[in-house]
Amino acid sequence: MKRTALLQAIILICSIQAFSQEGKPWVLRALNSIGTYIDSMTVRGIDQGYIEVPEKPWQVVLKYNANDMDLTATSKLSAEHMAAKGLYGELNWESAFRPKRASSLGAWVGYRGYGFGYSFSLTRTNGRNFSIGATGSNYGFNLRTRKFSTSELEASMWGYDEDGEHSENDVADTWEPIDVRTTIFDAYYMLNGKRFSYAAAYDQSVQQIRSAGSLMFGIMWYATSLDYSARQNALLIQVLGDIGKVKIHEGSIGVGYAYNWVPVKNLLVNVTAMPMLVVYNRSKAYFYESNYDLFLEEGQVSPTGKKAVPDDLTWLEDITLEERATEVRHAPVSFTFDARMSLTYYMNRYYLSVFGQLNHFRNTIDDNKVRLTDWYVNASLGFRF
Repeated sequence: MKRTALLQAIILICSIQAFSQEGKPWVLRALNSIGTYIDSMTVRGIDQGYIEVPEKPWQVVLKYNANDMDLTATSKLSAEHMAAKGLYGELNWESAFRPKRASSLGAWVGYRGYGFGYSFSLTRTNGRNFSIGATGSNYGFNLRTRKFSTSELEASMWGYDEDGEHSENDVADTWEPIDVRTTIFDAYYMLNGKRFSYAAAYDQSVQQIRSAGSLMFGIMWYATSLDYSARQNALLIQVLGDIGKVKIHEGSIGVGYAYNWVPVKNLLVNVTAMPMLVVYNRSKAYFYESNYDLFLEEGQVSPTGKKAVPDDLTWLEDITLEERATEVRHAPVSFTFDARMSLTYYMNRYYLSVFGQLNHFRNTIDDNKVRLTDWYVNASLGFRF
């Protein structure tokens, strides 16, 4: 009798559990299954004497971001090219795009390292940052996009004319804004995922409790575009070699080393260095033509009907700008460098973190050179629940 009652109780409990699971909406059941799978992936193969998995899986992070970029493009006008315009000598143009340092404020939400973030620029017009990422015990990837506008551009000119050497440098605002878009995708694989956690240093989904390092492999895709092809920027475009828009794409692979140092309890310092081989390096320039020509003397008209630029601002009323050609350039294989560093302090369910990343890219074809340095620093306050 007692066995029958016990068996009935077990059947009743199992029925209630099955009903409670089946009674949930399919969305909740799917999310529970995904969460269970992610939980298993997080702890799979790790040494918990080195890496601790927090009990609370969810994270909300408030982030402050500071970022900067420096893009310098250098081109050369040969003596033959200058002569075709009725000028003497040769000329080098260098346009340096160095906008003021930007800062943004936003949030990131994730479940054990899988999540997304969004932030608003505090110092640049129409600035937006978006990121999405995922990390496991041996792998991870991040996708970051950035968009903003600015009107600041620095231009330098040097060369030789009939009076000898000539050099000028100027910083000015463009008539209409320059639109900038940047996308960075990077993925990595660690050989020592058992004792070293990249996630502990850069998304804090787990905690490194003993020092460890790892050899790592990585890939990176970098894409950026600068567009200042607005009509009232036509004269600036002519000064910059008739180029009004530039797109740069680079694909890199690398091998590096990362180390997590735990000097005291709850404090983590990470340093990552990865030399990278740029296997794909492509730039695309968009050329534009206007109805005005800066090289004409006052009152002159070119054979194609272009007019000289008047001394006043009347040209703003009827200036035109049309795209006339594009040029794609592929640079040879080269080297670049990816460097990162982070500092994290844990306080039970809270943590403070500061980390930064530096990337440097180069594209050289004949006498034309493009150099790009891009870096950012994040400061964040996270909470687990």
